[in-house]
Amino acid sequence: MKQNDDHTYTLTLTIRNNPGVLVRCAQIFGRRGHNIEALHVAADPQQESRSLMTITAFGKPGISHQISLQLNKLIDVISVVEKES
Repeated sequence: MKQNDDHTYTLTLTIRNNPGVLVRCAQIFGRRGHNIEALHVAADPQQESRSLMTITAFGKPGISHQISLQLNKLIDVISVVEKES
């Protein structure tokens, strides 16, 4: 259920193509009570060993930045770009 202070945001991640990366990313959202609204993963056309993952989610603004920082700490995550919707 969406609360009044919740907001929608989009994160674009560059990740390594390794098993379990998607699960580890999703767990970070779940532990913080944020819901993933949309998810798109596609191979990086410039490097076969990488993928681009776009996640649209909603939740509390302060927590969304914390999620971005936590995602950046994962070994298989190369970069995270935040965008407010």
